Amino acid sequence: MTASADHLTEKGRRTRARLLEAAGQELLDRGHIEVTAVAERAGVSVGLLYRYFGNKDELVTALVDEFYDRYEEAVFAEAAPPGVHWSDFEQDRIAREVAFVFDEPLGRRIVGGPPVEPAAAHADARRLARHVDMAARNIIHGQRRGDIDVTIDPRLAAAAIIGGLRSCLAMALTDGSDIGREEVARAVEQASSGLINPR
Repeated sequence: MTASADHLTEKGRRTRARLLEAAGQELLDRGHIEVTAVAERAGVSVGLLYRYFGNKDELVTALVDEFYDRYEEAVFAEAAPPGVHWSDFEQDRIAREVAFVFDEPLGRRIVGGPPVEPAAAHADARRLARHVDMAARNIIHGQRRGDIDVTIDPRLAAAAIIGGLRSCLAMALTDGSDIGREEVARAVEQASSGLINPR
């Protein structure tokens, strides 16, 4: 049975964090995760790793979830404040989102292309659906404030914006791409504006 992150001692939390850091480094360096190599990087036995993560899939899922926890905190933690038009705030949010993925070392591996690990693909799809839900709530917030046309379907608009953003990021973060963060942010902002504020 694996140890739940919520029920760990301080030492246990540090060990778990060290294992996740080692797994992230392994993913960055090799493009995939080998449990033995992760344990070696973290300076623990494979048996101890399995006390924290029951199998490789649990380790990969925890790594992806930790990445997306930071992502969501940086990007989705706040709504447009009073007095700021929703579209102005959204433009800033998109720029922060693009910057986070470009600057985060794991962004290229987790968001920027097809995940090599099957468990990463499952965790990523789950978080993508969550991001669509969060974006839809964000659009509803803008509709309630009177900044967005209420006839727009929030979920469809959110799916189009998030899906477009992810596709642009994947193109930009592909090895050899010369697409910069400003180009990605501008393309997504223009597409988002066209969906939310149709002419």
